Amino acid sequence: MNRSYQREEIQLALRDAFPIMLAYFPLSMTYGVLAASGGLQGGIAVFSSVWIFSGGAQFMLLGMFASAAAPVTIITTLLLLSMRHVLYGATMGPYLANWRESGKWLAAMGLTDEGFAVTSSRAAQGDIISPSYYITFAMAIYGSWVAGTAAGTGLGGFVTAELAEVLTFALPALFIALLAGGKRTLPFMAAAGCGAVLATLAAILQLGGVGLIAGGLVGATLGQQISRVRKGRMNPAPTKAKVERTIR
Repeated sequence: MNRSYQREEIQLALRDAFPIMLAYFPLSMTYGVLAASGGLQGGIAVFSSVWIFSGGAQFMLLGMFASAAAPVTIITTLLLLSMRHVLYGATMGPYLANWRESGKWLAAMGLTDEGFAVTSSRAAQGDIISPSYYITFAMAIYGSWVAGTAAGTGLGGFVTAELAEVLTFALPALFIALLAGGKRTLPFMAAAGCGAVLATLAAILQLGGVGLIAGGLVGATLGQQISRVRKGRMNPAPTKAKVERTIR
């Protein structure tokens, strides 16, 4: 691979990453502010962004720490929230089949929701996903998230309790944005609605993080079953008479 091609790939990656970087920085800065104002040490907050790199999981982590959730609940909830990344990796895997193993491990850093949307779209269009492009893209959005967290923790000590309370809306706003950007199909909306109802009921009953786990599992199961039933109606199984006519 010549240098001019690598330069083009890097420039393309930075162009694709720039809008995501603009969105990640203020959101991660909000996380850093909330973490610092909530008593979480700046180094630990930044380390969580370095290690986890998941907005939904990190904001959820703050909420569960504040509510003194059990460690088992915290770990289980974070794992459930991160399960979708396994599917992202399975989708992108075939496009990175010719990469070195070390490159594949590094590429996993780019499997955020927004990062996957961009790179999988390029791959689906037939573009070759080169290491120069993908790793530059992944490191750019990753760096923006970590830098925003560091900036937020630096400002956290100057944020009043009232402003910190307002900023806590960042978590529901994040999930509302993800919901609004998703598919508006019956299975999708049923899964979201079921999860929201169960999580709300659990909060009313003061069950801690149980509602998050139950809402995710039951909602996803309901959505999958509705999708399966609808597909069965659209593509009914062939009857015995049709099979016999086909054989003849």
